[in-house]
Amino acid sequence: MTSPLDQFISTIARLRAEDGCPWDREQTHRSLARYLLEEAYEVMEAIHSDNPEELKEELGDLLLQIVLNAQVAKDAGQFDIQDVANSINTKMISRHPHVFGEKSLATAKEVLMQWDDLKDAEKKEKQKESKSCLDSISRTLPSLLQALKISEKAVSQGFEWRNEGEVWDKVESEMKELKEAISNPALTQPETAASARYDVELELGDVLFTLVNVARWHSLNPEESLIHGLEKFRKRFAKMEELATKPLKEYSKDEYQALWEQAKAAL
Repeated sequence: MTSPLDQFISTIARLRAEDGCPWDREQTHRSLARYLLEEAYEVMEAIHSDNPEELKEELGDLLLQIVLNAQVAKDAGQFDIQDVANSINTKMISRHPHVFGEKSLATAKEVLMQWDDLKDAEKKEKQKESKSCLDSISRTLPSLLQALKISEKAVSQGFEWRNEGEVWDKVESEMKELKEAISNPALTQPETAASARYDVELELGDVLFTLVNVARWHSLNPEESLIHGLEKFRKRFAKMEELATKPLKEYSKDEYQALWEQAKAAL
């Protein structure tokens, strides 16, 4: 009997056939990239919802993007979904010598360290022209996740503060530089505004990157932390809308603050 996965692969192939779906037929890896990213984020949202049915559905949508991309490649004579599965299976066996080989590892931390070492070795073999260990980190990752990975990679090379106090000193230092950049008179001058604004962006980036390091020091994922913070804000704002007795735009600043505190207390 054909498995559901094989049936699904056949369905996608049929959609891409000459007499298939016009939309599916015209897709390319580039045109599908946005959908892949969107589906990945929807999987994350489903995970946070703690709803197994929702997660199952979103994982299916993500699987669609994987199989569809593989079919696009197959149609171009490059590779197919079986090659994809074989490649990741080979990688998983290679990255787990403590399971499929004779090496012994006792803790999850040791496993992660080994994983990173093996990954780096593979990257160096593929990209011998690479000049930095940071080149293995994709620039297309979400910025907070990219910042965390860059920080972790730098730390693995010994680039680290001696204690948490130094991290907070760095936060204060970067905040001071940001405030100075924001108060720069050049921002108000037409001939220097663009350059001064870019300086503000750089300083804000330094602040955000340093805060990512604060998260790392406490074994927190900054991407997850921001998601939780945004969800908290969503709930409070929705409660505020529920409690409001007139359009929010008509509230004074003091009324707004009082309503916010009321919503905060109600949750």
